[in-house]
Amino acid sequence: MSWLGTSKKSKDAKDNGAQSRSVTPMPSSRPTTPKPPNGNDQGHSNFRSGMLTIRIFSGRGLSLAPGVQVPEVIQKALENAPSQRKSTSNRESMQRKRYWWLPYVVLEFDKNEVLVDALGGDLQNPVWNYRADFDVSRTSNVSVSAYLRTAQCVQGQDDMGDDLLMARVDLTPVLDGHHASDQWYTATAGSGSFHLKIDFRPIRNEPLTIEAFDLLKVIGKGSFGKVMQVRKKDTQRIYALKTIRKAHIASRPGEITHILAERTVLALVNNPFIVPLKFSFQTPDKLYLVMSFVNGGELFYHLQREGKFDEDRSRFYAAELLCALEHLHGFNVVYRDLKPENILLDYTGHIALCDFGLCKLNMSETEKTNTFCGTPEYIAPELLLNQGYTKTVDWWTLGVLLYEMMSGLPPFYDENVNVMYERILNDPLQFPPDISREAMSIITGLLQRDPTKRLGANGAEEIKRHPFFSRYIDWQKLLAKKIQPPFKPSVESVLDVANFDTEFTNEAPQDSVVEGGHLSETVQDQFKGFTYNPANEHLSESASYPSI
Repeated sequence: MSWLGTSKKSKDAKDNGAQSRSVTPMPSSRPTTPKPPNGNDQGHSNFRSGMLTIRIFSGRGLSLAPGVQVPEVIQKALENAPSQRKSTSNRESMQRKRYWWLPYVVLEFDKNEVLVDALGGDLQNPVWNYRADFDVSRTSNVSVSAYLRTAQCVQGQDDMGDDLLMARVDLTPVLDGHHASDQWYTATAGSGSFHLKIDFRPIRNEPLTIEAFDLLKVIGKGSFGKVMQVRKKDTQRIYALKTIRKAHIASRPGEITHILAERTVLALVNNPFIVPLKFSFQTPDKLYLVMSFVNGGELFYHLQREGKFDEDRSRFYAAELLCALEHLHGFNVVYRDLKPENILLDYTGHIALCDFGLCKLNMSETEKTNTFCGTPEYIAPELLLNQGYTKTVDWWTLGVLLYEMMSGLPPFYDENVNVMYERILNDPLQFPPDISREAMSIITGLLQRDPTKRLGANGAEEIKRHPFFSRYIDWQKLLAKKIQPPFKPSVESVLDVANFDTEFTNEAPQDSVVEGGHLSETVQDQFKGFTYNPANEHLSESASYPSI
């Protein structure tokens, strides 16, 4: 998976001889903390620490959008519900299975998502009676979405979901001191309302260690470590835990810079389309990054499966990615590695950008860097010409991604990498016949070889104003996640790892012991500042790993 910067291709991709899409970067300096666009420490002001408890009791007045019919299999289940209840003797089993035909809800806070099945009620007025505790490490929003399962998903066909949204509410919880509320919230999308009780309690945690987590599944491996699905013992929330051996990265030039840059960016950003960092901690031998667990699958997987996306779906993903990249640029951070393998889909179908190992920090509007890094199909001409590049390199990669989503292949693709580089520099841009004029226009603007003339050279707003977006996208609604995604992945629960390679998930999860000598004090000093636990942000680094 792409949390480690190494993506496992689907079986189809492997069988078709798809090549690995990565280039080893060679950065040269240790990052310093980037500043937000207004010059204030915005990231610090967003730090919060505590536990957010959300209780969802029931819904009322839920309904499908006008013209959308209740799937036939759901209708039959509703008619047969009394007899099905009588035929089930085990009460616990009955609670799990008997109400699959009623709306389920997805509770989300800071990209942590929980799927809750109904315990009773009816189609318009379901009952959930569920409590979820969320770790709070920053300000973020709560969303509650009610879905009705589709016939295909219920029957177990290879449908990948697309359940029907009935109602959704978005709200901003008060995370300043102890605060509780108990009320009905009217849906901001769809119809109906939800009865919620929301309670935030500030807490001061003890320094975090690996013992705070249950290790569930291995979901990815790379040259420096692995990623595991874990459960935090106190809140029961599911996370992705990335473990990295210090000795491995210390032995390679620039790699400490990568991981510190990734941790810095993840701790500062607060955007709905970026996988957030919840905690980071370390031991004398290892680094640990705790991130929200996103299990709807890589965009690469869905693109491989479907061949290409239609224009509306491609536009939706590109728009959310544009917001994510604009947010990074606001912190003077250049992403540099946009590709389908680094883009995840969450439960509800929204984008979650991950893998920030190639980020370049402290890039002002005019700042240039020369590091050759990225993915061959997505390399911008200015990198190949060694001219130095600015933030506009991210707009080139957005253009390549948009082209690939709509056609199935990057615009200058060739199996021979050197030939592909020649094509990137010299070949005219050609489009399949089914791509609209607006799409051709924006892609042509983004794939302008002269970065000073490239669409976006004057900022993200320039791209947003292009008719390809401006005629269809309400940017305020998009950023508030009030636009329903065009596709919803099939995910059974937050524990579901079906979208991860079985080569990883079949491996026993364990925090392996590091053999060998200790790292020098000079090397250890390079990792100072890595630990991120908002409850203890005022403590010295040594408090988080006293043995160093």
